[in-house]
Amino acid sequence: NRSSDLGHREGENYQNNPFHNFRHCFCVTQMMYGMIHLCNLQSFMSRADVGILLTACVCHDVDHPGYNNTYQVNARTELAIRYNDISPLENHHCAVTFQILSNPECNIFANVDKATFKKIRLVEKIYTGMRLFGEMGG
Repeated sequence: NRSSDLGHREGENYQNNPFHNFRHCFCVTQMMYGMIHLCNLQSFMSRADVGILLTACVCHDVDHPGYNNTYQVNARTELAIRYNDISPLENHHCAVTFQILSNPECNIFANVDKATFKKIRLVEKIYTGMRLFGEMGG
Protein backbone atom coordinates (compact mmCIF):
# COMPACT_ATOMS: atom_id res chain seq x y z
CA ASN A 1 0.00 0.00 0.00
CA ARG A 2 1.04 3.59 -0.59
CA SER A 3 1.57 4.57 3.05
CA SER A 4 3.97 1.69 3.72
CA ASP A 5 5.80 2.43 0.44
CA LEU A 6 6.08 6.10 1.48
CA GLY A 7 7.33 5.12 4.94
CA HIS A 8 9.89 2.76 3.47
CA ARG A 9 11.10 5.37 0.95
CA GLU A 10 11.26 8.09 3.62
CA GLY A 11 13.24 5.75 5.88
CA GLU A 12 15.71 5.07 3.08
CA ASN A 13 16.18 8.81 2.63
CA TYR A 14 17.11 9.56 6.23
CA GLN A 15 20.88 9.67 6.56
CA ASN A 16 22.74 7.90 9.33
CA ASN A 17 23.87 10.92 11.31
CA PRO A 18 23.91 11.34 15.10
CA PHE A 19 20.57 13.17 15.50
CA HIS A 20 18.54 13.92 12.37
CA ASN A 21 18.07 10.27 11.46
CA PHE A 22 15.08 7.95 11.09
CA ARG A 23 14.91 7.40 14.86
CA HIS A 24 14.42 11.17 15.30
CA CYS A 25 11.72 11.07 12.62
CA PHE A 26 9.97 8.27 14.48
CA CYS A 27 10.22 10.08 17.85
CA VAL A 28 8.79 13.33 16.46
CA THR A 29 5.96 11.49 14.73
CA GLN A 30 5.18 9.41 17.82
CA MET A 31 5.18 12.54 20.01
CA MET A 32 2.78 14.29 17.65
CA TYR A 33 0.51 11.24 17.54
CA GLY A 34 0.46 11.26 21.34
CA MET A 35 -0.26 15.00 21.46
CA ILE A 36 -3.10 14.63 18.96
CA HIS A 37 -4.78 12.06 21.20
CA LEU A 38 -3.84 13.55 24.57
CA CYS A 39 -5.15 16.98 23.55
CA ASN A 40 -8.06 15.53 21.56
CA LEU A 41 -6.93 17.47 18.50
CA GLN A 42 -8.85 15.15 16.20
CA SER A 43 -11.99 16.86 17.54
CA PHE A 44 -10.73 20.22 16.25
CA MET A 45 -9.00 19.12 13.05
CA SER A 46 -10.28 17.27 10.03
CA ARG A 47 -9.07 13.75 9.39
CA ALA A 48 -7.18 15.12 6.37
CA ASP A 49 -5.46 17.75 8.52
CA VAL A 50 -4.36 15.11 11.04
CA GLY A 51 -2.96 13.03 8.17
CA ILE A 52 -1.14 16.03 6.73
CA LEU A 53 0.30 16.90 10.15
CA LEU A 54 1.58 13.36 10.74
CA THR A 55 3.02 13.21 7.23
CA ALA A 56 4.85 16.50 7.88
CA CYS A 57 6.31 14.94 11.03
CA VAL A 58 7.55 11.88 9.13
CA CYS A 59 9.12 14.03 6.43
CA HIS A 60 10.36 17.03 8.41
CA ASP A 61 14.09 16.17 8.37
CA VAL A 62 14.33 13.74 5.46
CA ASP A 63 17.82 13.57 3.89
CA HIS A 64 19.29 15.83 6.59
CA PRO A 65 23.07 15.98 6.08
CA GLY A 66 23.79 16.48 9.79
CA TYR A 67 24.81 20.14 9.68
CA ASN A 68 22.51 23.10 10.37
CA ASN A 69 21.50 25.97 8.08
CA THR A 70 24.17 28.28 9.46
CA TYR A 71 26.84 25.79 8.48
CA GLN A 72 25.23 25.23 5.07
CA VAL A 73 25.28 28.96 4.33
CA ASN A 74 28.75 29.66 5.74
CA ALA A 75 30.30 26.66 3.97
CA ARG A 76 28.51 27.58 0.75
CA THR A 77 27.25 24.04 0.35
CA GLU A 78 25.30 22.81 -2.64
CA LEU A 79 22.06 23.11 -0.63
CA ALA A 80 22.76 26.70 0.39
CA ILE A 81 23.52 27.64 -3.19
CA ARG A 82 20.50 25.78 -4.57
CA TYR A 83 18.11 27.57 -2.19
CA ASN A 84 19.88 30.94 -2.23
CA ASP A 85 20.76 30.73 1.49
CA ILE A 86 17.07 30.77 2.48
CA SER A 87 16.27 27.86 4.81
CA PRO A 88 18.29 25.45 2.69
CA LEU A 89 17.56 22.43 4.86
CA GLU A 90 13.81 23.00 5.15
CA ASN A 91 13.50 23.67 1.43
CA HIS A 92 15.50 20.50 0.79
CA HIS A 93 13.37 18.38 3.14
CA CYS A 94 10.24 19.66 1.43
CA ALA A 95 11.64 19.08 -2.07
CA VAL A 96 12.76 15.53 -1.26
CA THR A 97 9.38 14.77 0.27
CA PHE A 98 7.46 15.91 -2.78
CA GLN A 99 9.93 14.14 -5.05
CA ILE A 100 9.17 10.91 -3.18
CA LEU A 101 5.44 11.66 -3.32
CA SER A 102 5.71 12.08 -7.09
CA ASN A 103 6.27 8.31 -7.32
CA PRO A 104 2.84 6.71 -7.86
CA GLU A 105 3.60 3.87 -5.43
CA CYS A 106 4.35 6.40 -2.64
CA ASN A 107 1.83 9.14 -3.35
CA ILE A 108 -0.59 8.86 -0.44
CA PHE A 109 -2.20 12.07 -1.71
CA ALA A 110 -2.85 10.78 -5.24
CA ASN A 111 -6.63 11.00 -4.84
CA VAL A 112 -6.90 14.44 -3.26
CA ASP A 113 -8.19 17.38 -5.24
CA LYS A 114 -5.95 20.26 -6.31
CA ALA A 115 -7.11 22.54 -3.48
CA THR A 116 -6.24 19.95 -0.84
CA PHE A 117 -2.88 19.24 -2.45
CA LYS A 118 -2.16 22.98 -2.39
CA LYS A 119 -3.01 22.96 1.32
CA ILE A 120 -0.56 20.08 1.85
CA ARG A 121 2.19 22.10 0.18
CA LEU A 122 1.27 25.13 2.31
CA VAL A 123 1.71 23.12 5.52
CA GLU A 124 5.31 22.44 4.50
CA LYS A 125 5.87 26.15 3.75
CA ILE A 126 4.43 27.16 7.14
CA TYR A 127 6.71 24.65 8.85
CA THR A 128 9.68 26.05 6.96
CA GLY A 129 8.71 29.56 8.02
CA MET A 130 8.51 28.50 11.65
CA ARG A 131 12.00 27.02 11.47
CA LEU A 132 13.32 30.20 9.84
CA PHE A 133 11.68 32.31 12.57
CA GLY A 134 13.35 30.13 15.21
CA GLU A 135 16.75 30.55 13.58
CA MET A 136 16.36 34.33 13.69
CA GLY A 137 15.96 34.15 17.46
CA GLY A 138 12.18 34.56 17.48
